[in-house]
Amino acid sequence: MKGDFVVNITLADINNDVQTGQLKPIYFVQGQDQYLLDLVRQQFLQVIQPEDRALNFAQFDLTETPLGVAIDDAKSVPFFGDRRVVMIDKPYFLTGERNKSNIEHHTQDLVDYIQQPEPQTVLVIFAPYEKLDNRKKLTKLVKERASYLSFVNMNEKDINNFMTEKLKSAGYQISRDAQQTLMRLTNSSLTQMMTELDKLMLYTVTTKKIETADVNALVSHTLTENIFDLIDCLLKGRLTQAVNLYHELLLNGEEPLRLHGALIGQFRLLLQVKTSDKSGKGTASSLKVHPYRVKLARQIVRQFNYVRLARAYLGLVNMEEQLKSTSRDPELLFELFVLKYKHEMVK
Repeated sequence: MKGDFVVNITLADINNDVQTGQLKPIYFVQGQDQYLLDLVRQQFLQVIQPEDRALNFAQFDLTETPLGVAIDDAKSVPFFGDRRVVMIDKPYFLTGERNKSNIEHHTQDLVDYIQQPEPQTVLVIFAPYEKLDNRKKLTKLVKERASYLSFVNMNEKDINNFMTEKLKSAGYQISRDAQQTLMRLTNSSLTQMMTELDKLMLYTVTTKKIETADVNALVSHTLTENIFDLIDCLLKGRLTQAVNLYHELLLNGEEPLRLHGALIGQFRLLLQVKTSDKSGKGTASSLKVHPYRVKLARQIVRQFNYVRLARAYLGLVNMEEQLKSTSRDPELLFELFVLKYKHEMVK
């Protein structure tokens, strides 16, 4: 709490505000997950009756519209109603980003409005960014004076709660292994998980119970997931299986350099986690990756020593140099890499 202003609210708080009509003048929502952003939008849309939205609801994209236009609209009193809802999207001036458009924003307009908001307007500011520039006075002011909801750095428990709540409300169940598999296949993207859940619920409508086999049958494997399987085969010595999977990915249209870049990136993460865990600093924020990716990486690095991981990484870096500097067949280069890696592991 700071004065009369609420900070760090939850989605449940917004729902309660909407249901009770005890709405705050300004809400600030930060996060990149589209599912959650849409969920918040739908909550605030309930404030205005459908037949009144043409008059008492407006939304502005600040990459296309000057901030002053949105603020002027927020200052307007409702037409034939008690409330007006104004949504502002993409306030990039709260970040360190620069927008390429020629639109000029007078941010003092927002400062003045925050100091004296229109009492019958609910202003909702959506910042679809992972990071804000907290050195800026305006950013600090918005976060302090608005009711602030952040979806940044959601952990596995948060994501599981959303999944469980959706299934519970529809009368469905999901096994723990199926839940973990779904998180892995969607790379813990809540938006993608919710989309896949809709398909899984339709697929299991007779039993209303989702098992691992159902997830594997319906959810497509992403490149990230295929890379995870490939590295698992490689490190555990299932080299023939690793080669076959590499061939299969190329046959399915993956570009060799893109595939190779993903492989090197994943091994780099494994080495970072292995090193940082020793120093006690292996957090997702310090590594700047999704917490679930760090969790999976930790599960892998516990099984292998640093030398084994480093040799694979250096071998792949050497292979990348050959891919970029020669016209040799990528599949042949990968097979040679695997043979060399196998030889080094038996030394």
